[in-house]
Amino acid sequence: MFINADLENALMSTIIGYVSDQIVLRYMDACKTATVLFSGALIGYGEAVKALKELKDNGWKLTAVLSRAAGEVLTEERIRNDIDPEAVFVEGAPINGRQIIDDNQYVIIPELTINTAAKVANCISDNLLTNMISRAMATGKPVIASIDGCCPDSEIRAKLGFKVTESYKARMRRNLEDLQSYGIVLTVNSNLCSKVTKIYESSFDFSREDIERKASGGNMPKEDTAPEKCVLKSQEAGESIVIDKNVISRTDIARYSGLSRIVVSKGTVVTDLASDEARRRGIEIIRE
Repeated sequence: MFINADLENALMSTIIGYVSDQIVLRYMDACKTATVLFSGALIGYGEAVKALKELKDNGWKLTAVLSRAAGEVLTEERIRNDIDPEAVFVEGAPINGRQIIDDNQYVIIPELTINTAAKVANCISDNLLTNMISRAMATGKPVIASIDGCCPDSEIRAKLGFKVTESYKARMRRNLEDLQSYGIVLTVNSNLCSKVTKIYESSFDFSREDIERKASGGNMPKEDTAPEKCVLKSQEAGESIVIDKNVISRTDIARYSGLSRIVVSKGTVVTDLASDEARRRGIEIIRE
């Protein structure tokens, strides 16, 4: 049977494109693995469970590791019932933390405590979780941590009787700023799933529309718009920018020193150092 050369080339191109897309999708699915570290905080736990379940519904395989405190407060049974991870490990039992980190592509810390944040900020690795976080950073694994349980400005924490001095709170804010400077992505549990998804997708340099089109067999029309992200409108003096981050550091202020206004969301934590830097540079910080 004779086949037109142009038709044959078009057919082969379609087949190759389809096979390539399937390979990419399978590889992407294989990368949906995360080590989930619980350090014992309870604030925001319900939101954390919801976010982790959503990730599982999206095909993620989760391996949970509990610190001693988390093992007592949350318990292994509760984690299994609430999240149903692939495996659960509790500090105290024989655990190869380095291997768990190496076997998974991402690290999620949905319940970061004040204690763990302080240790990591000061490069202290003296227990299972801090050693695993150190290993993740040393091997370039993306680390996403929720600050619900360690934010000094949490309204829930205040209602529970958290009444430390402002200087102590400032130290805690600097710890979060240090974590961010180390490359750890800070978020809150209500935004945890979308934050992990965004980092995951960006690692493949695909927009959400590209990924959804590949998953649907290429039949989705592509909108003539760029992926949603925070973009600086202008570096000219007098302009403003909206920064979509959970913690604004001094580095963020310095980066946009040519602007007169920086807009942040209502729940964003602006560190004391960032506020001082903004005042020094004459930048107004506005909450939406």
